[in-house]
Amino acid sequence: MKLNQMPQREKIDAIYIVRALTIIGVILVHISSVPVGMVTPESKTFAIYNFINIFSKFGTPTFIFLSAFVLFYSYFYRPFTGILILGFYKRRFLYVLLPYLIFSLGYYGMQCYVDGKGWEEFISHASFTEFLYMLLMGKAFYHLYFVFISIQFYFLFPALLWLLQRYRYLTRHLIWTGIVLQWAFVLVNQWEWQYADKGSLCFSYISYYFLGAFLGIHYESVEKWVLLTRERIRSYQTWLWLILYLGWGSAAIANVYIWYQLRAYGIIQHVLVYEALWHLHAYITALILFQVSCFLIDRLSRVWVNTLLHLGTVSFGVYLLHAGLLDFYFSIPVGDSPPIYHLFVIGGFLWTLLSSWTIVGLAFQLTNRAWILFGPLPATNLLRQEYTGETEGVPRIQAQ
Repeated sequence: MKLNQMPQREKIDAIYIVRALTIIGVILVHISSVPVGMVTPESKTFAIYNFINIFSKFGTPTFIFLSAFVLFYSYFYRPFTGILILGFYKRRFLYVLLPYLIFSLGYYGMQCYVDGKGWEEFISHASFTEFLYMLLMGKAFYHLYFVFISIQFYFLFPALLWLLQRYRYLTRHLIWTGIVLQWAFVLVNQWEWQYADKGSLCFSYISYYFLGAFLGIHYESVEKWVLLTRERIRSYQTWLWLILYLGWGSAAIANVYIWYQLRAYGIIQHVLVYEALWHLHAYITALILFQVSCFLIDRLSRVWVNTLLHLGTVSFGVYLLHAGLLDFYFSIPVGDSPPIYHLFVIGGFLWTLLSSWTIVGLAFQLTNRAWILFGPLPATNLLRQEYTGETEGVPRIQAQ
């Protein structure tokens, strides 16, 4: 297919469901990290918190996978022109970098205020040089590193798009190439560079990015393999997915177990063991979430589908905002009673998810300028008016 003959590609609801499930996973990780550090390992609930904390660590890889999927799904069959790339960077600046700048400034100011214990000391704690460094490195608050990683991939995208359009055969090798590149970086960093903050560099996640690019380019070809139906339930495809699910479950359980051993008993494995199990767990999770999301669209009621679609649409704003609301929540004093503390943690999850979701959703309803803070506007025709049990198309917001 020629690049100037762009195919009529269907619009995919599933990406919004994946985003919704992923942002829930992100909040679970951030919520559970508090009791993991507070509850004694002897407590039975410690194992539960550890499980939630480690099992849910698929957020950043899955969001990166989705970003690449949407970009290559939307851009690959368009002619590579200067106008196209300028439009791409214009949207990234308006809908990603501008909210990132505002939230970085807000979180930095919040921390300076807390450190100074009042506005009088705020100026003495604030530093433009320090803020600029944190902004450029994604360190203004603990969760903003994800946007910093995304920016690195934005710089990579035009060159990779040009290369793959020019040499189409390379697209067939994206999956194994991404895995090799990521592990080459991991091993070289482990043996030579020993850069402590490697998790803030895009090469730590490049396998997920290349996986998303592969599926975005070849979606029509792999769709039947990804989506299981009753007609294909007895085919070899089912056995392949069964093996994949078994591998995913084994990696997830092993990953949870070695972290429990480390946190509860101080038993340390080789650093590459942690890296390998987490990589396998997160890598397969991205695929499974996509498949599960397609299943949920077909099986859930219209109300539930619309709810998840809405959460997925505003997930970027929820991601930016939730950490501050979570920080505020856990500043509230709570008693020493274990039952009360566990209820407090559950309340923290509900508070963080629902309050951030409500604030972002209301912002988009009340003003058409909400994108300045929370990214792209939700599509007006996103929600389903009548559920039919069939996949319907929705606009791809960040793909334009």
